[in-house]
Amino acid sequence: MNEPATRVQRRLALIRSRFFWPKQAQDVQAWCASCPRCILRKTPVATTQAPLVSITTTCPLELVAMDFLKLPLSTDGYQYVLVVTDHFTKYSWAIPTRDQMANTTASALWKNVICYFGSPRRFHSDQGANFESAVIQDLCNLYGTKKSRTTPYHPEGNGVCESFNRTLLSLLGTLEEGQKPRWTEYIAELVFMYNNTVHSSTGQTPSYLLFGWHPRLPLDVTLGTAPEQPPPQTNWVRTHHQKLSFAHQKAAEKLEVARQHQKKAHDRCSLSSPLLPGERVLLQQRGAKGGGAAMPEARPARPTNSATNAGTPASTITALMQRIIGYPSDAPTRVDQPPVPLGDAPLRRTGRATQGQRPARYQE
Repeated sequence: MNEPATRVQRRLALIRSRFFWPKQAQDVQAWCASCPRCILRKTPVATTQAPLVSITTTCPLELVAMDFLKLPLSTDGYQYVLVVTDHFTKYSWAIPTRDQMANTTASALWKNVICYFGSPRRFHSDQGANFESAVIQDLCNLYGTKKSRTTPYHPEGNGVCESFNRTLLSLLGTLEEGQKPRWTEYIAELVFMYNNTVHSSTGQTPSYLLFGWHPRLPLDVTLGTAPEQPPPQTNWVRTHHQKLSFAHQKAAEKLEVARQHQKKAHDRCSLSSPLLPGERVLLQQRGAKGGGAAMPEARPARPTNSATNAGTPASTITALMQRIIGYPSDAPTRVDQPPVPLGDAPLRRTGRATQGQRPARYQE
């Protein structure tokens, strides 16, 4: 645990103006780093960052991530967008909704995703109350779909949706000022354009990886591009299957390259600090509300045994390494010492020759 340099320097300057002892700076820094009240209340500057662990998928609809995006209230009463993204193909849906209730979420998933594409193997989301509700769990149980979730306060765990959210906001931002209040009228066209544009991670368009063919675009009609004449049915099925398998293979290879690149960039700044079973740590609390009345109790960290395998689900806490800091085992011990008698030599200014030595009054 690293105490911010400014805090240590302020305390060290105050102590140096009145006291002196050998290794004074190290003692002051150790004391500041082990103060229980400071540790519990003040947010650490340098946190531990675990190495990146990427999510791997190998086929369409193996993992479908979802998230809610809040937008300005439209003229027809919509304020939210349910963003759904297939992790492998990057094919995305953007479904306008009036609220984030569990029933609304389940209905949107059924009408726009499951009804047309079938149920995926697994849904992935954050720990929002709507996604963790009994309604969504019953929907997953009905279709045999697993449900996974991110760790608390970690949107990076649902990075595929977060990436599409940024893209969607950027696309919506290109609308004219008079069109933005009516964003629900344009969002379908924007998502259609996204799904038919080559994705940097896969090297293919999301539509082709999901459906196996490139849809005809308005540009094709304008240019008069003639569609390809399909071969006989048996040959077409065989060729289509080969092309689609080849596209999936190449997409999986490019995704693996992208994952390795992201992991290398992430782990360059990671500080892996393994925890031992039974080790006492502090878990940062990010849900504390502000306000003067809450300040005395707004502790961002508390002791926990999250590194211990307690054996029961109720005593297990899953948290990011960024939220965990080590708890100091031993605080500095105060030792009472008799006062040091002052010498008779007069005080003098320290010169270059004596710089770094103890003042004359402390000479033995």
